[in-house]
Amino acid sequence: MASPERQLRLVQVACALFLGVCVLLIHFGHRNLEPGGSMSFRQFLVVAAAIWSAVYGFTLQRRIVGVSGRPQAQSERSTPFSRWKTGHTARLWSATAVCMWGLVMYEIRGPSWIVDSLVAVGVILLAIWKPGTAPQRNSPSDSELRS
Repeated sequence: MASPERQLRLVQVACALFLGVCVLLIHFGHRNLEPGGSMSFRQFLVVAAAIWSAVYGFTLQRRIVGVSGRPQAQSERSTPFSRWKTGHTARLWSATAVCMWGLVMYEIRGPSWIVDSLVAVGVILLAIWKPGTAPQRNSPSDSELRS
């Protein structure tokens, strides 16, 4: 079985391939009408959703991986390793979601500069991601360490 870091790198490659498909659709896809001069309410909602995806995905990882100050019931399914892996997977998907919002903006005829910006931010977020060192799979959960 591959190491956890390698598995997450494979997820990162799959996300990068998906971003490549989005870029191809945006730049080589057929567009019936040119984008309008001003932004509509729908387009503002898409920009807000892209910003939320980027920010929430990265803060969600910290909340999942971080140890809370309050005691929690013991769980065999929630270990430091499973939280680490879930947090990083959420971060990868949030970076991919930003690019997907760029594709949505393209489809609703948003300004080209916003479409390209959302795609670029998604690619940058995906490119700067690093898995770090995984905790041991058999390590005791945080609640066991507090006892």
